[in-house]
Amino acid sequence: MEILKPKIGGGSGMLREEFVVHLSDRMKIVARYWIAPSSDPTRKHINLRIEQYKKKPTDRQFAEEPTQKINLEDEDIGNLISSANAQSVLKDAGISDEAVVLKGRAAGELLSLSAHDLPAIKRLVESLTDENIRALAPRVNPEIVEKIDSAVKYIRMEKSLNRLRAKIEEDVDEAILQKWFDENTWIFGKNYVDRVEKGTIGLQSRADLIYISVDGFADLVELKKSVLARPILLPDTSHRTFYPSQELSKALAQAMHYLQVIEDHRLQLVKLVNIPVLRPTITIIIGRSKDWDDQMREQLRILNSTLLNIKVLTYDHLLGMGENILQLYEPEDEIPF
Repeated sequence: MEILKPKIGGGSGMLREEFVVHLSDRMKIVARYWIAPSSDPTRKHINLRIEQYKKKPTDRQFAEEPTQKINLEDEDIGNLISSANAQSVLKDAGISDEAVVLKGRAAGELLSLSAHDLPAIKRLVESLTDENIRALAPRVNPEIVEKIDSAVKYIRMEKSLNRLRAKIEEDVDEAILQKWFDENTWIFGKNYVDRVEKGTIGLQSRADLIYISVDGFADLVELKKSVLARPILLPDTSHRTFYPSQELSKALAQAMHYLQVIEDHRLQLVKLVNIPVLRPTITIIIGRSKDWDDQMREQLRILNSTLLNIKVLTYDHLLGMGENILQLYEPEDEIPF
């Protein structure tokens, strides 16, 4: 485990240490320790405050004031450290292990058990059958289960989007990006419900992705490089407009070829992937657009409006789509762990 390095500061002669224990694009959790004066000059009180900071995708930085905070004193800090050192169930458990959630008086009774009671409890738990566990399941609060399930999905999607962002920043091969898309169909929202293995009839690109749209037909996504030497739209100063770069022109020509190949082999493709193939659309994902001005954005809009069954997106457009989807899945309440 990585050792956290503190940020040291303070005021009025009181030392303070700050540790960032969690950091993502949307959330930061900070542990702040400081010394408080005591009536006994030979003693000192150490305090801990855990602070959570959140921000929206449009915010440039976290707010100065936390959205949530928990204050702990000397004894509380000791209990927290002891609980972390003493826990053994989680570190010895597997991801498929089952658990029973107790709350209220039942949880209090369990927590009041002494070390002498644990062997008997262990024998009881080991005697439980699958039928016993299923009988206990209805006693679990469904609202808590739903919140945890929603939080897990949100965290998983946020981590996946961060991995994609890191890959986009690097000069990686299209095949590496394809692996991410294989596992994250959700990035296209509700436009697509599934992905199928690529057919081999005339489709030679190893980065092709075939998705099933909500109407049951196949569409194609073509991945190109995210890092390019030049923008995909270049200025034509003589006509005060823009024209496609060489990389984008090649991608457009390839997409047009794919459309013709699919049309020529439509019946074979239907038999191969066992889905209807009819007038598919091809989405080309290429380059970046985070530094574009309004004129360049307008030119891409115009270009897409003139293309038939072909749409051009940049990887920044894709990241924006992912952020919008994350907002839809973001839990309204605090994540319960």
